[in-house]
Amino acid sequence: MRFQGIKVTLVTGFLGAGKTTLIRQLLTQSPPNERWAVLVNEFGDIGLDSAFYADLDVAISEVPGGCVCCTTSAAFQQGLNQLIRQYNPDRIFIEPSGLGHPKQIIQKLRGDAYQDVLLLTGAFCVLDARNLNDERYTKHAIFNDQIESADGIVLSHVNRYQQDDIDLVKARFGPFSIPTRKPTLFFSDPMTLDIDSLDIGLKDMPLLSNVPKEVEHQSPEHHTHAHHHTQQKAPLDDDTRYYQKQQDAMQVLGWRWSRDHCFDEEKVNSIIHFIALLDGVYRIKGVFVVSSTKAVFVNVARGEISMNTSVWHEASRMEVIGGIEGNWPNALRQRCNDILS
Repeated sequence: MRFQGIKVTLVTGFLGAGKTTLIRQLLTQSPPNERWAVLVNEFGDIGLDSAFYADLDVAISEVPGGCVCCTTSAAFQQGLNQLIRQYNPDRIFIEPSGLGHPKQIIQKLRGDAYQDVLLLTGAFCVLDARNLNDERYTKHAIFNDQIESADGIVLSHVNRYQQDDIDLVKARFGPFSIPTRKPTLFFSDPMTLDIDSLDIGLKDMPLLSNVPKEVEHQSPEHHTHAHHHTQQKAPLDDDTRYYQKQQDAMQVLGWRWSRDHCFDEEKVNSIIHFIALLDGVYRIKGVFVVSSTKAVFVNVARGEISMNTSVWHEASRMEVIGGIEGNWPNALRQRCNDILS
């Protein structure tokens, strides 16, 4: 019998790999007779990632803050359940934070709670192959977890690869590499994925869906990995402009300005270039209002800056993710205080 439930596509990838870019490209291929939706699970508390889908006519459910790996948490389930109830989509794209643990998400989606509701048809990892030569990534458990959990690896930023990067891809995923379960590679410039590939994981369903019951129903305190949270300031509310929090070896600093705060575009350009050069910063995302109807959308990874102007009617906000070592948070706070004054 044909499964009549909601198809789910999981799109993972480390900080700045290009998950949102890939999902946006896929959403443009949505069949006219289907409703597609996106669940975004963020590391930060502001709720910023959904802003990068604001120009698309698609249902969005956002789960900001909290532990991105605790998919058994009420926040993750509530966000997913709300999306299902309100929009009854035909397909849901789940975009975890770049610090999310996909194995636990997969276990949750294939658990008893969603057995007759959802069908996970494919897990994709967006990978910037240049990171395969950087121990900050290759020695990070989550980076490797995302790769090992994927049915397909979608290579990003291909136009910036050198021959060494291509050689690393062959070594990691070629016929003589160690892993026995090899994901399918998608290599194109610019990065694209055809919707015919979205159900790539179905061929492995009999094997992968056989998850031990005791694993499916583990409570958060029995997770197989350790994680610790330190909240330096209270989560953002209507009267708070700044917060900082830490998870494992990473931390995020976030700002939200009042709705009527308008930035000078040149000043935004200056501060983003300043932050991108700070040692220890992995990721910058921001939306800066520059007029009554427009904002500058900022996306930075590996020090490479993308800035675009688009329609925006909400408040300005920014989040910066980096390591816990070094003095970059102090330098960043000082510079952001300057633009608030």
